[in-house]
Amino acid sequence: DEEEYEIFEARHIGQLAAAAVPTHFWRRLYEKLTNETFDAGTHFQILAEESEDGSRSYSVVALNDIDASDPNNIFLVDHAWTFRPQVARQHLREIPGLLDRICAVVDIENPSNEETENYSDYGGSGDEADVPVEEAKPQQPADTDVAGSSTEMKHNASFVESVPASPSCGSMAVENDEDRRINEVLRRMWLYIHTYTMRFTDKEPDESDMPVWYMPDEFGVRIGHSANPNFRMVPMFYSPQNVAYSLLFPIRNVKVDELVTRDYVDSVMLRERTDWRPILMHPWLPVDLCQEKLQHIFQQDEFFTEGRTADILPINAPDTVPGHKGKLRVLAESCQLIDNLKNVEVEKVDRLEDADVIWTRKHFFDYRNLYEKNPKALVNQFPYETVLTVKDLLATSIQYAYKDSSLDPKTMRWPPSWFETTFNLNTELPQFVAYFQQRERRGLDNTWIIKPWNLARGLDMHVTDNLCYIIRLVESGPKIACKYIERPVLFRRPDTGHMVKFDLRYIVLVRSLRPPMIFLYNDFWIRFAINDFSLYELDDYETHLTVFNYNDSSKVLNMRCEDFTDQLEKMYPKLKWVDIQKKINVVIKEALVTLSSGTPPRSIAPNGQSRAMYGIDIMLKWDSDDEKTRNLEVSLIEGNFMPDCERACKFYPDFADTVFKTLFMDEEDLSKVTAL
Repeated sequence: DEEEYEIFEARHIGQLAAAAVPTHFWRRLYEKLTNETFDAGTHFQILAEESEDGSRSYSVVALNDIDASDPNNIFLVDHAWTFRPQVARQHLREIPGLLDRICAVVDIENPSNEETENYSDYGGSGDEADVPVEEAKPQQPADTDVAGSSTEMKHNASFVESVPASPSCGSMAVENDEDRRINEVLRRMWLYIHTYTMRFTDKEPDESDMPVWYMPDEFGVRIGHSANPNFRMVPMFYSPQNVAYSLLFPIRNVKVDELVTRDYVDSVMLRERTDWRPILMHPWLPVDLCQEKLQHIFQQDEFFTEGRTADILPINAPDTVPGHKGKLRVLAESCQLIDNLKNVEVEKVDRLEDADVIWTRKHFFDYRNLYEKNPKALVNQFPYETVLTVKDLLATSIQYAYKDSSLDPKTMRWPPSWFETTFNLNTELPQFVAYFQQRERRGLDNTWIIKPWNLARGLDMHVTDNLCYIIRLVESGPKIACKYIERPVLFRRPDTGHMVKFDLRYIVLVRSLRPPMIFLYNDFWIRFAINDFSLYELDDYETHLTVFNYNDSSKVLNMRCEDFTDQLEKMYPKLKWVDIQKKINVVIKEALVTLSSGTPPRSIAPNGQSRAMYGIDIMLKWDSDDEKTRNLEVSLIEGNFMPDCERACKFYPDFADTVFKTLFMDEEDLSKVTAL
């Protein structure tokens, strides 16, 4: 009834409007969703053409004229598989029948040679749909841009199955037939799958907010590509059923027997960067950028403040403000550290004007107002520190500082050696593809870790050597591509015996940046992966990530740093931790000096009232595979603002006091911190 339709519209108007679904379809869409009406089979037909080598290509044609203004002409497309790439292998191994179904959808041979059941919900995509082209060739309308018959289209990428696979689409060793088919699905699925994201705005991002990928059913994947399509297909999450469908609807009138097409790269990215179409189409129609110049694209200053409140700097303020003695009056929005203070006496206050220390997780931006109202107060942030704490800004700031340096022709790396080559996929996708392909041509390792700009704890991270995978990830939100460390220093876990990768979390206390007054908390935290390290299954989360949000807490190994360093020296007799620590100290200081040596907003601004605690993540790596001559190197992975210090306070009861005394009372205990 009308009231129920209004409820439906109110719940879904945001999705429908964002996807640009014409309003004249909405009421009929509501009826089809309510009644679960899958009527595409009465309007469309799948045609299959088998080539001489036995491979098939498919197309979809209209069985009748389809009027784009007819409200009935919006169709539900079911999803055969919904997943996140990190668990795709697990799904294919464990969900009964899924591997066979997906192999049938993407035409991967089943060695049993048994007939695969047709799982389609569409009456028109069953037996009567797979009509050989010779028996039912559609007439090609003169006004369409889809070139020629399905045989000709095999060359121009109008069918997913017919496009030659890029040599950059990854390869894996084969152990058995099931693994072979799974690996082939994981390689080829990027030609068929699509993505959507559910956003819950009232909580911190977690797994439920991460992009979801899905494969349309046997009908949906057969729809061919055109840069001038006659249909659109967009995802929609139907909240009453808690299920997602794709909506297929015409954007112009379609004649009987006309090929049904959509634009495979119909995305926000394409609308913003129309010149990137050849790059975005690479998974289906490979592009060769091996002759392009290798370079980074440096952004204007506006890039550093886009979507953020710009920091307001004080005028004529002193370069330094001394620390406080005695009881500290603290204006605090986050009390994790404050509640663990034992020897530092604090009094909580509610007004900025009354505070000695402002301790907040929220972005503090009005430093001018702070100086004018309370010039002696200290705040736990530096202006424009996002160039350290936000992944894409960190990369572009470091690379800009070294912009006059040359690429090493042997390693294909730019300086500095302590920062892995990184590309912003939202601004440098063509440059990344050129770099990837030229590394591949040189036979260099091409494993990359793809990270969202501003999420932590391993959320939505991907490790892959598959260029098609990386290009498609652009559709799921802003990402950076960082060269993966393929030769990490490994550590044998005493609990499992596995040789695993690890990273080191250091707490850095910054009292001043010009001149640098930087202190390193002497104890650090080691975060271990779970499985033996190898580059075989790059999608194995427990091999390649070291974060602590594992579902099974028994897999997390907690180890004190002195035990770790002792065992590491026993494993690698040539290494001495004191020498490694010196290298780490140099890298951390050099990074902070680099990030504060330029002009805001592309550099941290000095400010006399600012003091800050950062979490700096470090990895150790080898410079070659030769165990006799290899050298240990240090990589800075990322910086974090206000890191979670629950473990620090648990393992080191004086941690909170050390932080507050060092930052806000100008008292450094050199048995607990090291001046860099």
